[in-house]
Amino acid sequence: HEANVMMMQKMLGKRRYTVGVARDGLQAVEEAAKQKYDIILMDCNMPVMDGWTATEKIRAGDGPNKPTPVVAVTANAMLGDRDMCLSRGMTDYMSKPVSRPDLFAMIDKHTGGAPQ
Repeated sequence: HEANVMMMQKMLGKRRYTVGVARDGLQAVEEAAKQKYDIILMDCNMPVMDGWTATEKIRAGDGPNKPTPVVAVTANAMLGDRDMCLSRGMTDYMSKPVSRPDLFAMIDKHTGGAPQ
C-alpha cells in the first residue's frame, strides 16, 4: 500500500497536482468532509474502513465532495469488480498497476485537464 501511495504521489507531483493522502478509509471520509477536492482516487482495500464504504459515506454526507468524482484504484480486476465500484457510488474504476498515461487520462476525463 505505502509503495503505491508513494508512486502515485510522485506521478501526480510531476504534473504539479496537489495531493492529499488518507492512510485509511475513515481518514478519507474525515478529510473529504473538510476540504474540497477536484477528484478522489480511492483505494478499495484500505484498513479501518474500505474504500467502497468510505465512498458511500462521502456520497451520503453533505460535505463538499458529495459530487466529486471518486475513482476506484484497486488490485481487484475480476469480472464484476467495476460494476461493484460503480454501484457503491464510485464514478470510475482503474485496476493496478496504474500507468502514468492511464492515470492522467482518467484525471483529465473527470476534471477537464491538468492544473493551471
